[in-house]
Amino acid sequence: MIWPYIILSYISLFVFGLSDNVRGPLFPEIMKEFAVNDSMGSWMFALSSISGFLASYLARFLLRRFDRLSVLRSGAIALIFSLIGLATAPHFYVFLFFSLTFGMSLGIVGLIPNVLVPLGSSENRKQQLLSGLHAMYGVASFCSPLIAASVEHVTGSWRWTFGIITVVPLGLLLYTFHGSHENLHKKAEFVPENHKLNKARNFKPQMFLAFMVSFCVCAEIMVSSRLALFMRRVMNYDMEMSALYVTYFFVGMLIGRTLFALIKLPFSLRVQLSGAVVLSSICIYAGVHWNPIFLPITGFTVAPFYPLAITWISSKFPTDLDSAVSYMMATDSMMLVGMHLLVGYLTDLKGIAFAMLLGPFYCLLSFLLINSYEYFFERHKPQEDSNIA
Repeated sequence: MIWPYIILSYISLFVFGLSDNVRGPLFPEIMKEFAVNDSMGSWMFALSSISGFLASYLARFLLRRFDRLSVLRSGAIALIFSLIGLATAPHFYVFLFFSLTFGMSLGIVGLIPNVLVPLGSSENRKQQLLSGLHAMYGVASFCSPLIAASVEHVTGSWRWTFGIITVVPLGLLLYTFHGSHENLHKKAEFVPENHKLNKARNFKPQMFLAFMVSFCVCAEIMVSSRLALFMRRVMNYDMEMSALYVTYFFVGMLIGRTLFALIKLPFSLRVQLSGAVVLSSICIYAGVHWNPIFLPITGFTVAPFYPLAITWISSKFPTDLDSAVSYMMATDSMMLVGMHLLVGYLTDLKGIAFAMLLGPFYCLLSFLLINSYEYFFERHKPQEDSNIA
């Protein structure tokens, strides 16, 4: 166990979750102030995802030149700069520019923890520590709508929320200079011959798993980013009540990830991943067509998916984890661009309730990839290798 890796990762993902999820509750107010429609407003999410894709992909090259701590520091500095820009943007196009830099900084801050925890944990505690890592995301996500609603209630402006959140990445930046990290972080070993061999052997299965994760992430982010809008337009709730439903979503996510950090179910990772996407698709559909309370419950059902997926990926590529996680997060960002733009277009065309039905569709695609990975990439391996899954 390398505890400074674990502590740094937990703080980093808290910063990532708090910054990433504060935009959803503020989305209706931002569109209102800048007087833009749903399609145009969706670009604030889409541009963040585009730059997040670039940052996650290019991080592989940064990690060959610099140690992981230096890369994380650069992400924290960029995040501080971006949050201040979002808070002070005078026009929507300026706001979009800072959304671009915001996504790039999040791409770095969110990537490093998913590498450090598997590297810093013992094999028998990896799944629990990864679930605990993403429980920190759940804690941060739970706090985000509460902070957004409270600050908006006190100040009457969404801008102050971005300004106040700046304190959190500043705390992360200061912690990176703690003495426990001195001489601990080194550059990842890079041998060109091994890199070429790993890429030839691992690229296809890594990308396959990256898309598997990304489809479920699209469903999760679609619900969390549009839930407030759904409650405002379909249920006619005000800002505070709609933010409360977003809070319920993240409470469910926090509970789900905390439970998986404490317990280990006697099922294969493939079965657990399949169960998460099936239950999530049912909850989204029921929330749109039956009772909106099922939409926050989606937070609980989708909660274990991401840490379980990281555990699965780290078991498949223990010596090529930097590349595997980089591909996964880059694919997440790329897919989220399409999701946000498509949801914005469908919302303008058919309404937010219709657009939310993309969630079960994304879950179905993820389910198909989960249950076909072994067929495509492990059916010719010895039986004992395939049992890892």
